[in-house]
Amino acid sequence: MGIKLSKSDIAFIKQLPVCRLGTSTEECEPVVRPVWPVFDGANIYIASDPDTPKLEHIEANPQVSLVFDDYDPKNWSTIKGIRVQGEAELLWNGKEYRYAHDLLKEKYPEYASPEGIWKEGDVPIIKVTPVSFTKWSSGHWTK
Repeated sequence: MGIKLSKSDIAFIKQLPVCRLGTSTEECEPVVRPVWPVFDGANIYIASDPDTPKLEHIEANPQVSLVFDDYDPKNWSTIKGIRVQGEAELLWNGKEYRYAHDLLKEKYPEYASPEGIWKEGDVPIIKVTPVSFTKWSSGHWTK
């Protein structure tokens, strides 16, 4: 499973509003895009518009990579990041879907606004189950 996350690592992931999700096409072409995740300490959940390429990629190959990182552009000695390798699955309804939806609305109030609200089954939620983590800080990698 790789390294374990510390409490400060979990807090780091939870506080970041955006990370990058990497998937691959059927031709094995990597595709990376920003996403707005929520992490409950065990799984990562991401809402997605229906019928997007990332959903097709995940259905064809559920192995994904996420990168959570942060730095001060005036002081690169503060660079820190965590890469998550994981298995993705699509949730459309059910108890876990409602749980993830509540977490997303709590972190991102826009999802609870009249413009951003959706009903169960309207919008898929991507669940990523971490398989391994890699961390870096100030240029030092930990595997």
